[in-house]
Amino acid sequence: MHDLRTYLEKLEAALPGQLTRVTEPVDWRYGVTARAIQAEKTLGNPALLLNIKGHTMPVLINLLGTVDRIHLALEDAKLGGRLAFYSDWNRLFNNDLEPVQVKSGPVHEVIETGTNVDLETLPIPWFYPEDGGRYLTAGLLAARNPEDRGEVNLSFVRMQLQGKDRFGVSLHSRGHMWQYYERAKAKGEPLEVAVILGAHPALSLAAAAKITDEYSKAGALTGEPLELVRCYTVGVTVPAHAEIVLEGRMPFEEMDEGPFTEYTGYISGRSTRNLLEVTAITRRRDAIFQAIYPNNSAEHLLLSGLPKQARITRALTEYTHMQALHDIVWPTQATHFACFLSLTEAAASTPGLAKQVALLLLGLDHYVKYAVVLPAGVDVSDPGQVLAAVARRCDLKQGSGVEVLGGVYSHLLDPSSPRGGLSGKMILIATGPEAPRTGPVNPQAKLKDVKALNHPVEGAAQLLAVTAAGALKPASLLDAGPLRPCRLILLVDPDIDPRDPGQLVWALATRSQPDTDATIDGGRMVLDARKGPGWTAKRATEPKAS
Repeated sequence: MHDLRTYLEKLEAALPGQLTRVTEPVDWRYGVTARAIQAEKTLGNPALLLNIKGHTMPVLINLLGTVDRIHLALEDAKLGGRLAFYSDWNRLFNNDLEPVQVKSGPVHEVIETGTNVDLETLPIPWFYPEDGGRYLTAGLLAARNPEDRGEVNLSFVRMQLQGKDRFGVSLHSRGHMWQYYERAKAKGEPLEVAVILGAHPALSLAAAAKITDEYSKAGALTGEPLELVRCYTVGVTVPAHAEIVLEGRMPFEEMDEGPFTEYTGYISGRSTRNLLEVTAITRRRDAIFQAIYPNNSAEHLLLSGLPKQARITRALTEYTHMQALHDIVWPTQATHFACFLSLTEAAASTPGLAKQVALLLLGLDHYVKYAVVLPAGVDVSDPGQVLAAVARRCDLKQGSGVEVLGGVYSHLLDPSSPRGGLSGKMILIATGPEAPRTGPVNPQAKLKDVKALNHPVEGAAQLLAVTAAGALKPASLLDAGPLRPCRLILLVDPDIDPRDPGQLVWALATRSQPDTDATIDGGRMVLDARKGPGWTAKRATEPKAS
């Protein structure tokens, strides 16, 4: 049977050194986060199995922090990066295997109901000081469609501990679980749910695909039917080999929840403010508590992104009249808001095809604000190469190398959106001939309100990052004589390292609106990625390891 433990065994055999067991006790208050931050800065970004002070149950975090570890969850995975994962996902995804129901399983080795329910016995982390409290981040909320009991949905939702038997919950207001909740409310019956913690990663991937009937999809991804057991106190079925299941009901009362550190890298107070009352805790005797490293971590962004990206990549391949796509990546630095793709030589030289592919991408992925099209020779996984290619090879003119759209459907958590759920979008076609090379700007050049001038990519003098006070007008940079050689100028706040292309991409993705923050003139462009007037979003404070 495929479960979390068989996956961990497979991981240690296939990718030695990518699971680190930390024997030194770690505090659930910020200590788990501090260790995860350290891991992400370590070569290989290993998964962590942590001992928690005051608890006998270990915490597993950052398990899915690399593409290879996610890929390993699929049947007959042949590891080889993003494109190999996309290929295997698309090969398996539609081969549904219906789950089978069994009478019992390891998840029912320990059963606690009634007054014995105590969620505080679980090592639930408090991730960041600005968070509202302790959060479940890896829990899969399972429920049946109140209008079609045969349909089941699993959703990732954030859940804040509010007492021994309750959570404050934020459902995604455009998602399936929100629809189930609204249908239950219309019937006047609390929604019965179960929270699954610690299943085989294929089930987490199926849930991240934002579909229904994820149990069948998990079977498709592993090549083996998932074994399910019925819950004790609610009419929901759950994986028999899960580590922990929390059973409960969602009545129609509001419960304050948040703020929480979201995938954008900022604290979010947005919440649907729902209540979950827990009626039972069932678990293995030696259960492992799984958490997902929140914030704009690689684990959070890869898990939530790769399943969708695989299907989009397939569509981009199927709906172009010739082989066009060479490589594609949604860089984690851009928190889902940018996509970099490269075209084959034939596609790049076909008039209008690059723009057509980019438009198709924007139609398929409402998160993306910046779609950047590049030639095959550019490594799309390297933000520095991508920015340099735009500065050198994009005809920076509206209607030529640049297309800008305004007021397009987008994601609600973009902190730069003037109206939630709407955003500007930009297409950058960087497949043209290289512009003449120029010398670097004198970093000591004196310009009013400019704090620093930096070329973030060595040898790419056409690309400049400018750190400036809020009073600086972007158009003044295009008029400044010392900056004439620069074709693409990125304007950033002092908290952004202008020498780090990854931070520059993050600033562009989360602090700019392409339709209002781009100034284009004479084949040159300034993108203003500074926090605008009335900006309220805050970054979390990084805890330090004790």
